[in-house]
Amino acid sequence: METGRELFTKLMKREPLSRPAFVPLVRGLAARVGGMSAETWNSDPTLWANSLGQTAELFALDGIVAGLDFTIMAEACGCTVAWRYDRPVITSPVKVLCEAPEESGRMKKALEAARRIFEVCRKERACIAATTGPVTLASQLFGREDGPKRLGEVKEAVVRVTEALCKIRPDFLVFMEGRPLALADVGMPHRKIYNTLKNILSYYNVHGGLYLQGYHVEKVHVFSALKMELYILGPSLGASMPTISGIWDLSSGALGFGLGLPLSDLPKARELISECLDYYRLKEKRNFFFTSLGPVTRDTNLEVLRQLAMDIRQIHFDS
Repeated sequence: METGRELFTKLMKREPLSRPAFVPLVRGLAARVGGMSAETWNSDPTLWANSLGQTAELFALDGIVAGLDFTIMAEACGCTVAWRYDRPVITSPVKVLCEAPEESGRMKKALEAARRIFEVCRKERACIAATTGPVTLASQLFGREDGPKRLGEVKEAVVRVTEALCKIRPDFLVFMEGRPLALADVGMPHRKIYNTLKNILSYYNVHGGLYLQGYHVEKVHVFSALKMELYILGPSLGASMPTISGIWDLSSGALGFGLGLPLSDLPKARELISECLDYYRLKEKRNFFFTSLGPVTRDTNLEVLRQLAMDIRQIHFDS
């Protein structure tokens, strides 16, 4: 059976896959596996890296996603973040932008954790880095009203962190965007800043992806205008499931997409897997992998996650 590394190598080369990979968006679950609070987990790069690796081993995951937290980049840029119920929360907009966000707060630790875990897992698993996208970051820093008008002010910070992430050699760097982009009309300012980021990724030979949540299901196709190489859809605005046809249309021309499965509903997850396989076999053979519908928190049903991992590993496209 091909490893996650072999599957993603083929995906990046647009070659046919023997089976779909399973790469859930692990966040708080890793702290649970490591037997610690998320705040403790975030405070030490060694703990951070080790618990991600332990989680991947425990559930036989095909890849590791590092940096999956919308608050890390905002904190690095100068926002105040407080821990509430073991979750980081942005408590105030930025007053003075940090000139070197890659050296600030949890970002420095996240970069080191990602470097360590990618070094360890690269031979067997796909390596995916994640960071907050520029549109969402602008709203976090300056507020939802002023954010869209100050997108240019976050460019330098996003460029610096993007370069720092590229230097640790992930296969993909995924920009995480929420409602500030998901509910916007994609226009020239969005395309311009994403073109800048894609140029940086190309220089370092890293592929670019977009994770989107809080979108309108019927409008998701408009984000194909950003021309990313990978698309992953999280929960929609109304918490409804993204449609297979929607993400199929969105990812036209991309290297592939990640289909999110609800880890709280095993029958529904299996239904989505079956529907996606039917699309693949009957409509168009497009590369994809399965992931989680949004971040995998410490409250996730471990048995459902384990069962889905087993189900997906038994799928063979040539059967």
